[in-house]
Amino acid sequence: MTMFSKFIKAVVVLWTVTALDLSAQDFSSKWLFGSAYNSKMKATWETEHYLMATVSGQGIMKAETADGDDHADYRVLKGRAAAGPFRTGDCFLFEIPAENAEAGTYVSFDATLSANPGAPMHWVVEWKDGCRWVPGRQYVCHGPALGKDHKYTTIHQTYRLNDAPEAGLLSVRVRALDGAVVPPAEGVDSDAMVMFVTSPYIGAYVMDYGVIPPKDTTNVLCIGNSFTYYQSCPQMLKEIAWKEGHYLDVSASLKGGWSMGKHLTYPTTDDEIARGGYDVVILQDQSQSAAQVGSDRKKYTENVENTVAMAQKVRTISQGCRLLLECTWAYAGKNNGGFDCVTDFYHNAGKGIKVMARAAKAEVSPIRDAFRMTNVERPDILLFAEDGYHQTAYGSYLKSCVNYLVIFGESFGENPSDCGLDPKKAAALRGIAEAVVFGDKFYR
Repeated sequence: MTMFSKFIKAVVVLWTVTALDLSAQDFSSKWLFGSAYNSKMKATWETEHYLMATVSGQGIMKAETADGDDHADYRVLKGRAAAGPFRTGDCFLFEIPAENAEAGTYVSFDATLSANPGAPMHWVVEWKDGCRWVPGRQYVCHGPALGKDHKYTTIHQTYRLNDAPEAGLLSVRVRALDGAVVPPAEGVDSDAMVMFVTSPYIGAYVMDYGVIPPKDTTNVLCIGNSFTYYQSCPQMLKEIAWKEGHYLDVSASLKGGWSMGKHLTYPTTDDEIARGGYDVVILQDQSQSAAQVGSDRKKYTENVENTVAMAQKVRTISQGCRLLLECTWAYAGKNNGGFDCVTDFYHNAGKGIKVMARAAKAEVSPIRDAFRMTNVERPDILLFAEDGYHQTAYGSYLKSCVNYLVIFGESFGENPSDCGLDPKKAAALRGIAEAVVFGDKFYR
């Protein structure tokens, strides 16, 4: 038995002994990466070649070659857990004690990967069901992982176990497939290293969704930037919907600071659009885009044209899908987004999003108004990070609540998801989201 196997066995035994209520087991485990976690990563990742969940849960992550051996190089690169060189058949493996998990359990797996030149481009999510590995969705890592042209791959996979986890250990992995490798990039080592992405992205998250089957499935694509990947809005949206009885099969293409114009030529966005079969596509443009149109439609007509072009591109593959344009929040950071004041930013965004929605034949998700209402009625709930424009976890939760209500057109049920936030504050944000979406608050 390897040292890692002994460690896993010890964790399972310890967890089984100390668990007080196995009937209420939650095996969810989350890994976040960045400078705040460097000491913990270096203590085990670089020396012992495993990493315990950094935030919650008892899960363990490691990298394995196709032969089940450790990789030659384990490093922490700019706060990222990295390993390599990766070749066909190699994987990142997650193993989580789940002694009481039943047959029929649903599991959500979310991660954000990146790969340096030389590493495989094509990957598949697989999970252990009984004694066999079951293949799920495939993904492409365009790379490079680092440098000015970095490209990230967002993974969202939900699956159901036909059998209870073997030996009480839930296993899921991201495995490299045969085919093309990430091409060379200026200033980036061609070392075939693969790594996770730093917070505020979710590095990796294995979540227990329980055994109750959803009543329907909706295929959703999110195209956006940091206003979507901060605190992992797609994962929150999935969790909120699941608790209400809906399965959201989510795909995403997210790139910091990007507009629809840039997404039109982004290979990761092309990959996700090409999957097709989407019921709902959510477009989150660069944060000032709608307000620019509202302030001077003629000057910023390109913003409208790019939104229309993206809508046409999506509908060519997913005919008949609903298109939602997010009207994101006005903010004081970055000198009020370049406007005279926050109020000017806010009102111009409202005018501009109407123009863009009409042109693209799309619906509007009024996130802007939910933020405004929260700032007025619940200033104790901080929606903005220290930089004054990105959102906190509460901001991401509010945004996800609004999107949920717009997609399904129904109020929250008796047992909604708080996504790990303070229950009272989460309840207040849900109430605000409902008031805005269903109560015709502000411009709607």
